[in-house]
Amino acid sequence: MRTPKAFLAAPPARWCGPRYQQRWSPLWRPLEGPLSPAALRQALIILRSMYTYLIAQNYVVGNPFAGIALPRGASRKLGSRRTLTFVQWDFIHSQLDKDLKTEVARRRARAIRWLYATGLRLAEIVGARCGDLTRIEFTDADGSPASGWMLHVMGKGEKERDVPVPQDLVDELGDELARAGRPRDPLAESNQDVAILARFEEGAETETPAAWSASGLYKAIHAFMERCALQLEAGDAARVRKATTHWLRHTHASHALNGRQGHAPVPLQVVKNNLGHSSIATTSEYLSTEEVARLQAMAGFWGKEKSRRRSNSDESLRAQNS
Repeated sequence: MRTPKAFLAAPPARWCGPRYQQRWSPLWRPLEGPLSPAALRQALIILRSMYTYLIAQNYVVGNPFAGIALPRGASRKLGSRRTLTFVQWDFIHSQLDKDLKTEVARRRARAIRWLYATGLRLAEIVGARCGDLTRIEFTDADGSPASGWMLHVMGKGEKERDVPVPQDLVDELGDELARAGRPRDPLAESNQDVAILARFEEGAETETPAAWSASGLYKAIHAFMERCALQLEAGDAARVRKATTHWLRHTHASHALNGRQGHAPVPLQVVKNNLGHSSIATTSEYLSTEEVARLQAMAGFWGKEKSRRRSNSDESLRAQNS
């Protein structure tokens, strides 16, 4: 008897037919042909999940797909093609403060800074409220009293986590609240339901401003990246032009883990917790996105080994000629 995995990998001819046939047609078939490894993997995951649900509802007592090994998924490096370099990010950051005359421009700049600094997903940033912020008092490394901010986030799969937020971003948020005629302190009672990316429209001081929609934020950042790309050389322009809100999450992870001059890398476990990853293996994949930096770092080690072999070879030749 063939297993479901073998069946989907090589279904009988009578189960296969051309796409787009109507269900009532005698030509309709459930499959077009053998499933690709990726499609086979996804089909088995769906079937396994379906039986898990049926077990929970007491429709069945076992999961026939639980013991079936899934085909290996295509390997991918998280963010390897969706990460901005430090130079590209520095240029984008320099453009944020060039035109802040309108509330929309300030809101867009605020959104980009929050996304890069925290690594939040699009849905997480548009859903964040002032009431989700908490001021934390602690003692810093040298024993001095200090304070910081954490944002409570409801992430993917209804998983909750707390994400550190820079003081300057909270200060910037307070400035915008005050400009809109509200208390400067984000923790004020009347600010509890105000979105961090609220649309502070003129004349709405007494009402809770509407949050920026996910689609509106996505489009605004895409348009901004397009304008930035027009000022860059071809290689950088092409990459910046593709940048989206999720690119900023990838960039946050890569830059935090790999560090840069003057800034030590952030520990892997800290970045994992901030991003809300279930597995540390997922987070560690961002460490492999800076291939050039890694090759440059290893070049010194390899160069020394090459020099040592060359030195030994020269000494051997001198010994033979003497």
